[in-house]
Amino acid sequence: MKNIKEAQPILTAIYCLNRTNENEDKTIRLILDYAFRRLFGANTNLLTLCCVGKTYAQMYDEVLQLLKRDTDYEKYLEEILK
Repeated sequence: MKNIKEAQPILTAIYCLNRTNENEDKTIRLILDYAFRRLFGANTNLLTLCCVGKTYAQMYDEVLQLLKRDTDYEKYLEEILK
């Protein structure tokens, strides 16, 4: 993977958005938990705490800030939305 440094913020974004979704997908949660454990030697407990009591819209704003800060996602959006 060319930009491996972006893997953790991308997986974090997916995890958090899935956790705040009313119809959270348990399979996605388990796969992401496994990825955090295997790839980064970390668990998702703190991420889960960050999501408690937040709506999808609230979490989406925070996720966009994370992606803007730690990835080129904003640049990607600009390119595809032209």
